[in-house]
Amino acid sequence: MKKIAYSLFLLVALSFVYSSCSDDSLDPLQVNNIKKGKLLALRGAALTNVYSKGIPASEFFPRIATATDKITFEAEYLAEDPKTLQSVDFFVLKKVGTTTTRELVKNVPFSSFVNDGKYKNPWVTVTLTLPEILTKLGLSTTFPLDNATVTTLLTTYKFGVSIEGDLNLTDGSKALAANVVAAGLFQSDQFYPAQKLTYGVTDFCSYDAAAWVGSFEANEIYSNGVYGPYNVNLSADGAVANRFNISNFYDSGITAFIDISPSTSAGPSTQTAKFPDQTSGGKPITKGGGTYDQCLGTLRLTLNYDGADWTYSLKKNP
Repeated sequence: MKKIAYSLFLLVALSFVYSSCSDDSLDPLQVNNIKKGKLLALRGAALTNVYSKGIPASEFFPRIATATDKITFEAEYLAEDPKTLQSVDFFVLKKVGTTTTRELVKNVPFSSFVNDGKYKNPWVTVTLTLPEILTKLGLSTTFPLDNATVTTLLTTYKFGVSIEGDLNLTDGSKALAANVVAAGLFQSDQFYPAQKLTYGVTDFCSYDAAAWVGSFEANEIYSNGVYGPYNVNLSADGAVANRFNISNFYDSGITAFIDISPSTSAGPSTQTAKFPDQTSGGKPITKGGGTYDQCLGTLRLTLNYDGADWTYSLKKNP
């Protein structure tokens, strides 16, 4: 039944893109500019990321980037006749000031596509390496990346590096990424285009224990309001690695402690910290878990203390 439904959906979609609109300005799909149902559709883990999880197909972290970083995705060619595809040109959008240009990174010939039954139509795995992309953006490819390159990536490309794919057809025409616009048809899981993708650029700083020593601004966030800010001091515990003692916890001159998990290469999702179960001021601290941001010098931990669940927010003072 699923196969029949898919076939029917494909037939309807292809019939739709065959049709023409009397007024092109009212056509959100720009069907007159798309070559009769020819589309490179996203597949695999990248599709799961953008369609189901709402995150980029892939991402990298400029501060800890290496020459092995890359964006990889699978793409299926949807067309009545698969032999109509000659190749695909993949570009990155280079930004300099207010000017944006498209820079060719790689041409993928149709001979690279396979038809092994994994997907209904011929498909290919596309890999664009970070050095290839940086070269086309006019940025350094020496790793670790220098401060100027990191700054450019985290500012100019803070919303990600845009990647576009144009289809070169055997009749000499093209199905351009520029003509694939946001629309309900293309945003389905079957038709999500691989011709417009974003390589996410995410700020991330490796764990530095020394940065968590000193004065911090504290806020207590409750369901009915916020208490704070007030100052606390964090000091390294001499007996337990990556444990930090907090003075003036609860703005009451009492102490508590937190454990921070070092994260050096796996990305922001691994930057975690916690209040281990303990007693402070004669009352128990429980359910104390959360995250930290090494770049910003912030911690955000949930906990139960003094009969309530709340969030403890810390930010390093300048």
